[in-house]
Amino acid sequence: MDRRQYLATAVGLGAGSLAGCNSYFADETDTAGTEDRSPAESLTGGSSGTRSPAPPNTLSAGSYTVTLSNPRVRASIRDAGVHVDVRAEHGSQFLLLDAETGDARVEEIPARVVSDGEPIIDRLSLVGRPDRKTAGVIGFPLPVSDYGTVAVVLESAEETARWRVPDATVEMLSRTPEFTVDGIEVPDSVQVGESFDASFTVANDGDRDARFLAEFGHTLLSDTGEVEVAVPVGERCTHTSTIDPFYDESPAEIPVILDWGLQARHATVAVQRETATTDLPPLSDALSIESSYPIDGTMVNVGVGGTARNTSTSALRNCVIVASGDVGEQRFSATTRRDRLEPDLPWDWEVAFGDEADAQREPVRNIAIETRAEPPG
Repeated sequence: MDRRQYLATAVGLGAGSLAGCNSYFADETDTAGTEDRSPAESLTGGSSGTRSPAPPNTLSAGSYTVTLSNPRVRASIRDAGVHVDVRAEHGSQFLLLDAETGDARVEEIPARVVSDGEPIIDRLSLVGRPDRKTAGVIGFPLPVSDYGTVAVVLESAEETARWRVPDATVEMLSRTPEFTVDGIEVPDSVQVGESFDASFTVANDGDRDARFLAEFGHTLLSDTGEVEVAVPVGERCTHTSTIDPFYDESPAEIPVILDWGLQARHATVAVQRETATTDLPPLSDALSIESSYPIDGTMVNVGVGGTARNTSTSALRNCVIVASGDVGEQRFSATTRRDRLEPDLPWDWEVAFGDEADAQREPVRNIAIETRAEPPG
């Protein structure tokens, strides 16, 4: 397993929270997260829904039979590919439908969208990552426009079946949200192993209430998780997520991204690794460094080692060697310990700074070494 694959299994995005912006919108036809539910679940409308969903319609053409239900409009979608990514298109919105087939793959059904009999698009996306290949959510990117009638057409083997999209859903295709985000709020730095809060504020200056969908979290793994924030027209809503990255790979900094398909914002959080000396034994003259040398990594040195000796006439306890150095723009510290060191006995020691230097392809510079030990008593 390579480093990227390992991180993809080991790193996660923490819990998120909203500030007063998670209410259901009456002019949207389903609750947040429907893209992730099965068609059968979606037909219930969810406990927070205020409208009865349109009845399902079964279309048959050639060898295809497709049941469509729960039409709704979204500014962006979770696009299923190698990873689930947020997708949006300038000047378009997505007509989403729950779809269930007999035995065909949902994303391969020969469906297209027409308006007043004229073709609009025959390109569909599979939304989210469904549990079954024969059931899922499909999305058609439709240009923002005032449409007359809109229908989904299934066409195969010279047979055609058509379903007219409800007028309330069609009307939403002409009104769009307009999201703006100033930036991401994160701490300047954290201690290694610590989680932290990251937040953003999004405003909706468009002409309908909508949900802001974005990838939000750190990018130490290959697929960043998504968040969804309900933002009424004319309001600003703040979302906060607790980010708990996996530190065993020793990142020097944690990159954070907010990507909503059309634009992205970036921030970084430095990882501090300075060793606190308050809990260490006192500085020691009796523990002497006789020699030191760099520890070589794949391409550069990633630490320091050498030989130390107890120059006193009594045994030293709780012996600690603290080494620090610069890796890129960051300074790191690490320690190595020995419980007891007899008089005049050499100690071959090494202190490594993890893989920071190797990951950055930079050597450790400005190395400083100090010795600490409990005096004989």
